[in-house]
Amino acid sequence: MRKIWRKQTVNSEIVSQLASEINSTEIIATLLVNRNLVNKEEVENFFVPTLDKLPNPMLMSGIEPSISRIIKAIVKKEKIAIYGDFDCDGITSTSILYGFLESMDANVTFYNPHRIEEGYGINFQSIEKLVNNGVSLIVSTDCGISENEVILKSKKLPVDFIITDHHTVPDVLPEAFSIINPKIKECKYPFKEICAAGVVFNLIVALRTKLRSISFFNERPEPNLSKYLDLVSIGTVADSMPILGVNRIFVYNGLKQIAATERKGLKSLIGKQKEKYSVRDISFGIAPKINAAGRVGSATDAVKLLTSKDDKVVEQLISIIEKNNLKRQEIQEQVLKEAENLAKSEFIKNPTRSSLVLYSNGWHPGVIGIIASRIVKQFGVPCAVLSLNDSIAKGSLRTVNNINLYTILEQCSDLLIQFGGHSGAAGVTINEDSIEDFKNKFENLIAEYDFDSGELIELECDINFENIKIQLVREIEKMEPFGNGNPFPIFFTNNVTIKNKKIIKEKHLELLLEEDSIQHRAIWFNFRKPLPTANIVNVAFSIQKDSYRGGENIVLNIVDIQEP
Repeated sequence: MRKIWRKQTVNSEIVSQLASEINSTEIIATLLVNRNLVNKEEVENFFVPTLDKLPNPMLMSGIEPSISRIIKAIVKKEKIAIYGDFDCDGITSTSILYGFLESMDANVTFYNPHRIEEGYGINFQSIEKLVNNGVSLIVSTDCGISENEVILKSKKLPVDFIITDHHTVPDVLPEAFSIINPKIKECKYPFKEICAAGVVFNLIVALRTKLRSISFFNERPEPNLSKYLDLVSIGTVADSMPILGVNRIFVYNGLKQIAATERKGLKSLIGKQKEKYSVRDISFGIAPKINAAGRVGSATDAVKLLTSKDDKVVEQLISIIEKNNLKRQEIQEQVLKEAENLAKSEFIKNPTRSSLVLYSNGWHPGVIGIIASRIVKQFGVPCAVLSLNDSIAKGSLRTVNNINLYTILEQCSDLLIQFGGHSGAAGVTINEDSIEDFKNKFENLIAEYDFDSGELIELECDINFENIKIQLVREIEKMEPFGNGNPFPIFFTNNVTIKNKKIIKEKHLELLLEEDSIQHRAIWFNFRKPLPTANIVNVAFSIQKDSYRGGENIVLNIVDIQEP
């Protein structure tokens, strides 16, 4: 797939002023301005993301009545149910709130619906079942904001409903007892892009403060809430939240907490322990295993794993979840092949199409979100992947180039049974006989956007080889943790001479590059393009310490090469 270079444009005066204010280079100042950090205070908060800089959780709309109702239930021993989604964010947010309430000696249980048997969101049958089992307060996590009908029906039952969610808010809110969602228009919480685990963390901070004020901890230890940050960071990364602002505080401190975690289940899930964890460890190691429970097994198993203190229970659950993950990988590989073939066929029919809507009978609903992401990355256009079953299709959508999927789906709502999600990721339910109409309308709406199809490479700035030094590498390392919203910086240099090239292990390309008489070793891992034929090229790359040669040597990790 064609790679599109998009070079960031910044105001050079702002960059120079910031560099002077923070006594740094214009290269580092450019990276910071690219992340909308334009003054000394913002930069200091970025580089020192301590917990005391978190906003007051009481700024959350709806949090005051929520904590009052929950505390009433704790004190009166009412039965509370945490109702969470089945993805990693839903699982971690359920685990956080359940763990906190259990430590307060609350009468609490949890419920995560089965992806295949119940589908996304809250279903009324499960609410009835919980109420029949004595539940008088339900607190949702990562779901509920679009469940107007279910919440309205639940008002006939002897149960109060508190919604905690972070998804896009509909025009008409559900008639719940209270709603905590930073995206509600009236909400004064300053950072809107937190995940469900982040919302719940704010809730338990507010609960602890209120409980402290009523002398609840006079005869019991006050909980250290930082121990929940391991799960907050996992939920934040798994849900692709921007690692900036509040989320940076969560993830920066949460990664440290993962290294120090006392959770038996999380330790077993990780396996070999490390002194330092990265966003990549969550994205490619921890989160997929947690997600596998909700994708092809039971999300309940993952919540039990993350909250259990029993070694035998953990051992049993980790075996189940590892098997689930292997099963997920096998299913995913098969569905991906089928989806890729359908996508290629669509582009043969129409090479200039702007979107993809792929569907088939029998695709496992638990992997279609992953498949949609892979198809978007491979083909460079917004994509919907739908799984058909009994004339109803349920699907996941992913996008590129800042196209707002939620806005698109609002315009397709007449063809959909249900939809929800974010700007970059969404889910739909649709009748089989409406799919082709949806496909055409989706294509027409996407085609109205001005974007280039292909894999987008966001370039921070151009850089001369003479400025690539070990001190720059050290300054870049201080910007960790990297992730969505704070990507590992990719630079570019034009008119670079290839002095030498060789293939390593039949799949990597090693190059010796020169610019203005300065040479640097470069490596292109798993390169798939033909070998560069020109001697003078433009190169996009990241800069890192050279682990192969060690010391203070530097290596350029190539992302792409283009001819001038």
